[in-house]
Amino acid sequence: MMTPILEARDVVKTFSGVVALNRVSFDLRDGEIHALCGENGAGKSTLIKLLAGIHGYRSYDGELLVRGKTAKFRSLSDAQHEGILVIHQELALVSEMTVAENIYLGNEPRTSFGLIDWPLVYQQSKELLDRFAVAIAPETPVCKLGVGHKQLVEIVKALSKNSKVLILDEPTAALSEHEVQILLNILRGLRRKGISCIYISHKLEEVFAVSDRITVLRDGASIATFETSKTHKAEVIKCMVGREIHDLFPRRESDLGECRLRLDDVCVRSPNSNEEFLEGISFSLRGGEVLGIGGLMGAGRSELLMHLMGMWGMRVRG
Repeated sequence: MMTPILEARDVVKTFSGVVALNRVSFDLRDGEIHALCGENGAGKSTLIKLLAGIHGYRSYDGELLVRGKTAKFRSLSDAQHEGILVIHQELALVSEMTVAENIYLGNEPRTSFGLIDWPLVYQQSKELLDRFAVAIAPETPVCKLGVGHKQLVEIVKALSKNSKVLILDEPTAALSEHEVQILLNILRGLRRKGISCIYISHKLEEVFAVSDRITVLRDGASIATFETSKTHKAEVIKCMVGREIHDLFPRRESDLGECRLRLDDVCVRSPNSNEEFLEGISFSLRGGEVLGIGGLMGAGRSELLMHLMGMWGMRVRG
């Protein structure tokens, strides 16, 4: 059997006596998309921080190996030197700079005089964007992009550094369905090129659509690793929660009271741009009721709740 490109053996990580990882074992093969699943607090974020060098060598017990050799990462840069990069859910792009400038930020090609070769920056950025079918002009300021396109730029930026391992932490949380399909196709293309990916997501439809194997964490322990083609969602969910789940979304009856809150055609101006950001918001909330507010990142959910608390924006009408 081939030596894994990245492996964690019996890793234990504690924070002030609290066990975050309890003898976790995990391995990643060449050209594999390996999904990491688990409920919130299962230990996924701690594990990827260890794999990426954020939790450095000797801050944990157990062993981390790259190509079968003990890895002694003491920082992010140590992991990046081995071709391991993390793409976090929180984007790390500079809004005032262009797509090309962000892709090569800190890694700009230089002329023979030591100056940044800007024509080459834009040329290579276009080649990268075209190669991964990301329809964004390299001259576009990042502030003009939606959240989904920013996520794709983050991935292209990581690939520009010749990464061998990409760790994607909830990469589709802010993407539309169309953008999700673009991302999954990019990951399939990377797999064909021999690049390995660790894919973290709560969305099991995506996990089963793109992964080769699935490892489940629960309460800081690695519970099981499955070949994706040989398992099913019910088995993965059972490992995640520790019991059989027969009805994921049971209907519940509530004894609702009188209306406690009502919004009628509320429009709110942003304090940053002085333009209307929330438009025509209407809903009501009754006593004993749980009201769900859905939407992608940037849709206005947080702004709406902050406005209701008097913390954001100026109401224009409603």
